[in-house]
Amino acid sequence: MRCPNCKSKNVGKIGGNLFFCRECFCEIKIRGNKFIVKLYDQEGRIKKVQYVT
Repeated sequence: MRCPNCKSKNVGKIGGNLFFCRECFCEIKIRGNKFIVKLYDQEGRIKKVQYVT
């Protein structure tokens, strides 16, 4: 799997349909044929949420 945010292959599975990119530090959730990408800032707060198809 490639990260939909940065296109890196350095993605690990957290559980179920939840993944984490080690390059851009985003959380990726798969719902059907959509990706929900959550980007975090340095304090751990959600910075941005994207919906990618």
